[in-house]
Amino acid sequence: MKAYQVVEFGCPIVPNDLANPKPSASEVVVDVACCGLCHSDVHFHEGHLRMGGDRKLLLPDIGANLPLTLGHEIYGHIAAYGPDAQLKPADLGRPVIVYPWIGCGKCEACLDQRDNECPMPQNLGLHRPGGHGEKVVVRDPKFLVDAKGVDRNMAGVYACSGLTAFSALAKIPRKDGWIAIIGVGGVGLMALAIAKGIGFERVAVVDMDDAKLQLASKDYGADLAINSGKANAAAMLKEETGGIVAVVDFVGADQTVQLAFDTMRNAGIYVGVGLYGGMLHLPIAALASRQYTLRGSFVGTLAELKSLVGYAREGRIKAIPVRLAPISDINDDLAALRAGGVHGRVVHSHV
Repeated sequence: MKAYQVVEFGCPIVPNDLANPKPSASEVVVDVACCGLCHSDVHFHEGHLRMGGDRKLLLPDIGANLPLTLGHEIYGHIAAYGPDAQLKPADLGRPVIVYPWIGCGKCEACLDQRDNECPMPQNLGLHRPGGHGEKVVVRDPKFLVDAKGVDRNMAGVYACSGLTAFSALAKIPRKDGWIAIIGVGGVGLMALAIAKGIGFERVAVVDMDDAKLQLASKDYGADLAINSGKANAAAMLKEETGGIVAVVDFVGADQTVQLAFDTMRNAGIYVGVGLYGGMLHLPIAALASRQYTLRGSFVGTLAELKSLVGYAREGRIKAIPVRLAPISDINDDLAALRAGGVHGRVVHSHV
């Protein structure tokens, strides 16, 4: 099999020929048809996550070592399975979405089906080889979601972009007030599509890119669009909405955090998702007196992914723009994503 791998952080990804994996125990081998390119792949390719200021979390410090096969938005077909996988020959060739946020399987979070909260994660595309290889090994078939009736090019995107957006929105208990989505790249646009599909009544979008704001308003039903590059962006957002009930920040920069707290009403909810590396500066007195709720949100649970795929299958979630490209374009597409030049999602195809 061929796998496109990071062999040195920050350097071009290279194709390598590897042995075909053989499943053991409950493992399943999935032939990867296509894999979405996520902005977190940019950080993983660089070899670190920004932690605010000059601080960085190095990937080797969290068990992600070279060579690294990225890719966690995986759609493919069951190719082989181990003797304990509880699958049948009829399952071979079945289309599946891979849930990549796999935990240790032993801790309290994993036993409660919250693998994304595991302190010892085994995530595909980071700790374990991901979808930039032609085949991927999944520890157990329970992490495979039936993809029948789901658009092939969008299917894998639901495993991260869609799941991240869906889980973040699930942390907002009411749907009748104004919410704001900061950042309408691939994940933010997905959040807008999901919010409209599951009943959020008034959704504002905030971004520095007028083209992205126009797409969100014209094609995805945003009720209000604000360019955050304008000096009076916060004042405009607050004036138009009367105060935001909840903000989902898909950027995570100093400026976006500040904008969120400048526009939220009392008892507002801030859901932090983006990994840009900003810092939160908030007086405790303001946190208490204004009764804010601060929530972090990292991807989501397997149950949430199944719910989201169900909504998509029912036609309730409008697909975001997808550009299908061969996996050999990975370096050019990573550069474009890093530069902010991707609207929607790039999905790389192996076949």
